[in-house]
Amino acid sequence: MGQLHHDDNDLTVTFFCKDPDSQGDVECDTFYSTDHDSWIVQGKRRGSKVAAQLVALAEDETFLELSGSTAEIFVRKYVKERHGIDLGVAPN
Repeated sequence: MGQLHHDDNDLTVTFFCKDPDSQGDVECDTFYSTDHDSWIVQGKRRGSKVAAQLVALAEDETFLELSGSTAEIFVRKYVKERHGIDLGVAPN
């Protein structure tokens, strides 16, 4: 696993993919790639009961929930772009 850059504002993000079932650009799970070989993930914030179940969540870390369809489109796009393998169209 690579080291993450520690300067909060020294990243350039590029849209990668979003939940294919989302309507428009409002409130949708989204992945962004960065120029530091890392990912920014936009998603729904969850509360303290969920946080308490996570292992070793540091004070400066956060978490979010993504839909299964967003994760699937991310994996398909990532595999195609990084490894040249087309996994085909995701089933509905």
